[in-house]
Amino acid sequence: MGCDCRHDSDFRFERPDGIDSYLMLFVKTRAFFMIGGERVVTDPGTFIIYGKDQPICYGAAETEYVNDWMRFDCVDIPGVKELYNKPLHQDGSVDVSRYFHLIADCYYHRNNPKTEELLVRALLGEVLADSREPEENIAHYRELIELRRRIYAAPGENWTIEKMSRSINISEPYLFKLYKRAFGVTCTADVINSRIEQAGHYLSYSDMGIEEIAFRCGYTSVTHFSRQFRQILGITPTEYRKTRNTVSQ
Repeated sequence: MGCDCRHDSDFRFERPDGIDSYLMLFVKTRAFFMIGGERVVTDPGTFIIYGKDQPICYGAAETEYVNDWMRFDCVDIPGVKELYNKPLHQDGSVDVSRYFHLIADCYYHRNNPKTEELLVRALLGEVLADSREPEENIAHYRELIELRRRIYAAPGENWTIEKMSRSINISEPYLFKLYKRAFGVTCTADVINSRIEQAGHYLSYSDMGIEEIAFRCGYTSVTHFSRQFRQILGITPTEYRKTRNTVSQ
């Protein structure tokens, strides 16, 4: 990754077959992007993310080209595909550049890989929410944001539909509707996502056993935990731990 990277006016980056990771850009000068075969010129403050193996073509539109950029591999955020290959102008409601600098500081100083990942997720989550309809058009938006923050802060809690709806003082069917509208995923699915995300962190950065991890993430059955983990990530918890292999020896 890099921040405030500068290039001449003839700068052009093109990968017809894409790259083997995700690419996120925040462009601080006028630039062009090839979108669906058409050349789209954008103003300073443009955010875009490319999925794996997607065609990529962008560059300087006038004089110099300046951007923050990042290649990474952790975007299992529900709804993030909405952002792929879609230049979005940021008016300052999300401080994208500051996010990039914070992530870069963690990355280059290797303080905590989990912090880097959380910052990436937070950035993508904010941009995704900002790209959707204005919050004033979604009832209880602030309360929904707070509920989601609490879910991801404590995925091991018993997040029943009754408990979640009662925290906002709305009916269960209405919670399902509002939550999906706000975040592109149901509240029950998001609880599962938060638990699997936390489990992935424990598997990567601790030596806890699978049973203890399952318990800490809100599961009462290791079998249920393993089945759900595999359904979402495509591999078992044990296989996931082997691929990460980051626990100190």
